[in-house]
Amino acid sequence: MIRKVIFAGALVTGVVGFMMGCGSSSSPTGPAATTDASISAPAGARVILSEGFGGDLSKWQPLYMINIGDNYPQMRITTDAFHTGTHSITSDSNRSALVFNLPDRAEDSVVCAQFYFMTKAAGHINFTVEIGQNAGSSGGLGKAFGLGFDSTNNVKSTYWDMFTGQNDTMLGAIQPNKWYKGLVEFNWNTSTITYYLDDAVVRTVPFPTSDMMGIDRLLVFRGINGVDGPKQYYIDDIILYKKK
Repeated sequence: MIRKVIFAGALVTGVVGFMMGCGSSSSPTGPAATTDASISAPAGARVILSEGFGGDLSKWQPLYMINIGDNYPQMRITTDAFHTGTHSITSDSNRSALVFNLPDRAEDSVVCAQFYFMTKAAGHINFTVEIGQNAGSSGGLGKAFGLGFDSTNNVKSTYWDMFTGQNDTMLGAIQPNKWYKGLVEFNWNTSTITYYLDDAVVRTVPFPTSDMMGIDRLLVFRGINGVDGPKQYYIDDIILYKKK
């Protein structure tokens, strides 16, 4: 069973240091890294991606295939709101996405995705940032883990596994005009996934029960549920990195 969008469902980093689980600041990069100088990572980490959306979207895939023959178009850059700098990412309709394929699958150590997300008004849409495992030729994410907004106007953590299905946890009502700091830590040393919201642990879950091969995709996602049309939802300052 492939990750679908029939459930409420779709990373954004800043210069703030990590307090819990992912350390404090500096900005080393690996040879395959795609970086934005305004975004920093913990000391000793290898940056895979940093994105402040001040340029173009050439490092992102032009389409996101949710299933065979079903492609979601890219979200767009905006200057309407931003966490740092002058730009962020937004969407104008349901069934839109932004996907980054890792140059090398991360299958050991600790993989962290940090990001910031905000809405100016609770608008009943699904808007999340997720990391996970490509489902292969059938498209989508076979397993996906993230944080964002739910169509019930709650902040949520997402967990998707082809064997256990969708397992979201609501974390409280949306506070408009607040930039939330999200962090998903995928720890191969302990076989656990930990979710942080504003530097506090809000959920820890075990790895999926079967066939967890690695992290190879980062996804900003807006699904089909909830009110359609332009909404004031934003994501900014994404950083994806690997540490021991």
